[in-house]
Amino acid sequence: MPSAVWSGHLHFGLVVMPVRLLVAARTKTTRFRRLHRKPVDESNLFTSLPSFSQDLEDRDSEVTGEVGKTPSTAEERSDQDSAQGQYSPVRQILQSEVTGEEILPDELVKGYEIAPNEYAAIDPKEIKAAEIETSDTIDLFHFVKATEVDPIYFERSYYVVPDSGAEKGYALLLEAMRKEECLGIARIGMYRREHMLILRPSEDCLVAYTMFYANEVRPAPPLDLTTTFSNKELSMATALIKGYEGTFDPQQFKDLHQERIGKIIEAHLDNRTEMHPASKSLTREAPDLMEQIRLSLAEIESKKSDAHLSKKPARRTAALSKKRPQRVRA
Repeated sequence: MPSAVWSGHLHFGLVVMPVRLLVAARTKTTRFRRLHRKPVDESNLFTSLPSFSQDLEDRDSEVTGEVGKTPSTAEERSDQDSAQGQYSPVRQILQSEVTGEEILPDELVKGYEIAPNEYAAIDPKEIKAAEIETSDTIDLFHFVKATEVDPIYFERSYYVVPDSGAEKGYALLLEAMRKEECLGIARIGMYRREHMLILRPSEDCLVAYTMFYANEVRPAPPLDLTTTFSNKELSMATALIKGYEGTFDPQQFKDLHQERIGKIIEAHLDNRTEMHPASKSLTREAPDLMEQIRLSLAEIESKKSDAHLSKKPARRTAALSKKRPQRVRA
């Protein structure tokens, strides 16, 4: 059973029951780390390495079993990679767009773009103060008919499971919601913001969905559907639909891309590459500026960077000491 991401009490009316939230579904993807491949013999850099397109063709033929292409064995690939170069992990560097100098994490502030090249500089402490604290209750305050709720508002799903001693009240609520064919609307403080929850009674338990707010749902594109059709055309379309009727079985759907990636990884398991640790006295050439800008922006917006900033006090400058955000021209 997955670990709980939240635990507290479910409140509705005068009823209080201890519950936990378990992640019900999560996208699965294969994660890779970028490596630097340094050719051993730089004079053969462009002759010893296969082209990117050829490498893709070789991988595709290995995955799909394409006729006419024979994939290399693990031993051959190991010899090829050893001849091609040495590998080492890489790290991202925060860099100023103006001066190009490396930036320390505690020198960062938040910037909101007001106009092109104009930003309001805001101390991360102010952003931190605006966060919603994690609550210890799910406040269930409203019930609606299931047919009234558009699934477009469903965001992330969680199982709501009772803690010890709350089984009877939980089962009673679940059965009553099933009987009335309704959904519960609740609120919870979690992940630094207030979330609205939609509670749906499933066959086995309550399922909670964090809900998109109305201003987060994009309007449907305008369509001109004034075309008329005859009863015969509608009957033919209905017959076509019935011809493809079947039962919904999620097990029959497979992520073909992940299966192919898995086969590629499996074929390279014997092709392990020793990582060479970087020397502290190693001098680096100036990295590509545009690439570093992209990586820096990604790093600033990442959760990892936010978590790191919350542990270290930001350096206050004269411009940030004012009560109102300063307009900074880039």
